[in-house]
Amino acid sequence: MAADELVAFARELRAEGLPVGTGAVEDYCRAVALLGPRSLYWAGRVTLVGRHEEIPVYDRVFARTWGWAPDPEQQQRREQVRVSVSELDAAAAAEGEAGPPEVTLASRVELLRHKRFEDCTDEELAELGRIAVRIARALPRRLPRRRGPARAGSFDLPRTLRRSLRTGGEPFERRYTARRPVTRRLVLLVDVSGSMAAYSRALLVLAHAVRREHRRTEVFCFGTRLTRATRALGARDTDEALRRLAAEVTDWEGGTRIGESLKEFLDREGHRGAARGAIVVVYSDGLDVGDPRLLRDQMARLARLAHRVVWLNPLKQDPAYEPLARGMAAALPYVDVFAEGHTLASLEEVARALV
Repeated sequence: MAADELVAFARELRAEGLPVGTGAVEDYCRAVALLGPRSLYWAGRVTLVGRHEEIPVYDRVFARTWGWAPDPEQQQRREQVRVSVSELDAAAAAEGEAGPPEVTLASRVELLRHKRFEDCTDEELAELGRIAVRIARALPRRLPRRRGPARAGSFDLPRTLRRSLRTGGEPFERRYTARRPVTRRLVLLVDVSGSMAAYSRALLVLAHAVRREHRRTEVFCFGTRLTRATRALGARDTDEALRRLAAEVTDWEGGTRIGESLKEFLDREGHRGAARGAIVVVYSDGLDVGDPRLLRDQMARLARLAHRVVWLNPLKQDPAYEPLARGMAAALPYVDVFAEGHTLASLEEVARALV
């Protein structure tokens, strides 16, 4: 199976509104290469589809592109099997050249999804990063104001007339425009103070993986000051990205001034920047040493600008936890989703709650 055919299929899915990123296309090509043409349909279902409601669109485009569709009974049976792309390499190594392996849900993946970040090794965090791309694919989408070329939609008279110049002024080919859904911008504000040292590295590893799939992701680190981490996390290799970030962030494991950091973020990225209409995720335990009134005022500004405000506090994993810290108490009235975010499974639950 030629790679350009697989890429063309992915372009057709993108034209139908599915948020198929470059990383997903790479995973699809690798999956087909490992499993063979017989797994063409299911390799795409695993790597290119992020939501259940996208399956009918995928099926329609698949049948139109490849000229066949899977057996309905076989499809119903396989709906019970969940496949992870991160397991494909291991399955291929175990099977060798014997033929396409039967890939099923590995217990190791489930254990990693529910393992607390502070207990993960560097190797486990890297594996979680490869699994975390599904979070980016599950982010909610919106309709932009601008219209673009489409197969169906509103009649585009100017483009139709320009096209007719090739056929002597006869408008044989009609052109249309439509507003294609785009994934909402994601902004991550990660607390790198001393009290969050056990969690911040894990979330930055996941942020690197999510940004590779969702290029509109913006990442900022804060402790006693705010540092934009998006450029450093643009490196393809995770370790290299974290090395660059360590050189830029000067307040690792220091104090926490959430209100001042939020004010700097909003002054810089507020009305015309990354915050407007975005999903803003604050990852912090809320142990602020600054003025709680400043934090309250800045959270009110953020709530007016952002589409949704999510606060992830790893202390919330304790059933006895109560948000009594003055920083957390000041921010909570302006938070749309308040969750623990201490495992990958909890982050996936937050992503589903945003849809």
